[in-house]
Amino acid sequence: MTPGSEIRFVHKHMGLVPGWGGGARLVRIVGSSAALQLLGGAVRVDPERARSLGLAEETLPSSDGAGALREARAWLSQYTEGPTAVIRAVKKVVTAGRELPLEAALRTEKDIFGTVWGGPANLQALVGRPKHK
Repeated sequence: MTPGSEIRFVHKHMGLVPGWGGGARLVRIVGSSAALQLLGGAVRVDPERARSLGLAEETLPSSDGAGALREARAWLSQYTEGPTAVIRAVKKVVTAGRELPLEAALRTEKDIFGTVWGGPANLQALVGRPKHK
């Protein structure tokens, strides 16, 4: 988020509720009480409150369009730069850990690990940055 920005769930003003899982995900992120306030009251959420609720990680310094976009891209790059297969695998591991019972999540993690072990990104990392010399 940027200084002066806000998040607001205006669904009720449009005669709607969130669709496609947005409401359920909001409850998991902020809890049922806060979700009810946000959805039922169409409350304006500033960057500070968004961070405290878990809706935002940080506030970027710029508030102008070009600067904010540049800062957002730089911030986002820490999560998006790298081997696509590994980034996809990380997301799957986290999703399994969040949504599955522990035993199923552990099995899923093991299976996903097998898709990247010995793969191109793993081999390149071993050649380029050996852990032990």
